[in-house]
Order: sequence, then structure tokens, then C-alpha cells
Amino acid sequence: MLFIAVVLTTACAKKQYTVKNIEVARVEMDSTWEPVANTEMRALVNSLHAKMTEETQTVIGTAGRKLTKGKPQSLLSNFTADAIFDYASGLWKPVDFAVINIGGIRNILNQGPITLGNMYEIFPFDNRIVLLELPGKAVEEFFDSIAKKEGEGLSKNIEVVIKNKTVYSLKIGGKAIDGNQIYLVATVDYLAEGNDRMEALTKAVKITDSNMLIRDALIEYVKKQTAENKAIDSNLDNRITILQ
Repeated sequence: MLFIAVVLTTACAKKQYTVKNIEVARVEMDSTWEPVANTEMRALVNSLHAKMTEETQTVIGTAGRKLTKGKPQSLLSNFTADAIFDYASGLWKPVDFAVINIGGIRNILNQGPITLGNMYEIFPFDNRIVLLELPGKAVEEFFDSIAKKEGEGLSKNIEVVIKNKTVYSLKIGGKAIDGNQIYLVATVDYLAEGNDRMEALTKAVKITDSNMLIRDALIEYVKKQTAENKAIDSNLDNRITILQ
């Protein structure tokens, strides 16, 4: 392991600081820095590493096929959004739809055994599931942003047709959107703050925090499916359609 040390020398004139020179040293981080090994610390690190390895390799389910991510929709983003939809509907009451940013999904899910480590690789961020009570007008604005991005992680119950990066048609629960209705939207706190160009979500009249990490919720979901002898799978449907 190498460490680069940067030494800065500055000169001051009337409180205006300028860099006069930069010295760079290459220092090799090896055993010479610890001639006498700390056996207690090494034993602790080794035991924690062994425990972590054992836990992350624990199998919690099976993927029926390889699930990848992408736009306008994908097997893995559909699975994730649908799982959030089901989790939120069971925790609170039936939600109208769920949304997750594809950028928040950091890996693919390969066919075969699913380990805890896989779930940490796919969902490494500590984002929490939240419930938004979002006015219909804000929902329309939200789908306008989805159209500009030509897709995102949307759940079942949505049918949006996009043409020329604009919303051509939109149905929620099989019905045209009502600008005067309050819609229940399940998402993560990161998006509820308007990040990833989803500013419309900040117009919620109420936000309820589950205090549940998306990763932990998805782990629970996989375990539940496994207990019901179901393999993890997903499908591509008409939730997002791009017209040429």
C-alpha cells in the first residue's frame, strides 16, 4: 500500500495566500511501520473479518434468472420498485405507486443463490423507505421529469407512455390521473428530498418515515418469498413504454 504525502509551503502578503511549492513523497506502507505486531488487534480484526465473511455468505433466497438494471425499465429496477410497493402497502395502507432511482441500484442480481452480501452490493446506501402524500399536480410534474429521463424505477400499477421525452399518456391503477387527488407514493428519503431531478417529490403535503433501510426491507422481502417457496423473479411489462 502506498501513501502520497503532499507538503505545502505558503507565503503571506496582506492576508493573500499563494502556493509557493509542492513536495510529493512516496511512502510505502509496510511492516516497517509496525516492527512489533499488535497481536490483540490483529486477532480482533481477523475474528471480525471471519464473522463478516460468514454473515455475508448466508444464503437467503434464490434468483430464478439474472436480473439487470437499465432504462426505460429493467428486471432489477422493476423487482425493487415492486418490492417497495408491497412493503409500503403492508406497512401502511395500499399505496398508489413506488419509485426508486436506477442509480441507487449498484449491482446486478445473478441467477442462483442470493446471499446477504449480494443485497449489500446491490443496495449499499443507507436510504430509508418513506411514504409521500403527493398532490395530483405534483404527480404530473413528477412524471414529466420521468419522461425527460426516459424511464426510472417505477412499480406495478403504473402505465406511462412517453413520446419525445414527454408524457403521452398516464394511468395510475388503471385510471387517468386526477389533479385534485392526493396520491400515496412509496420511495426513499434521498428522492423525497428532490435529488436525482425529482424535485416534484418535495411538494408532498405529508411525509411518513418508516425508519427502515431499503436494503433491510428488500432482505425481508427475499426471505418472505423464500419462505413461500418462491424464487426471486421479475418481468418487463407496460409500466413504461417509449414511442418512437
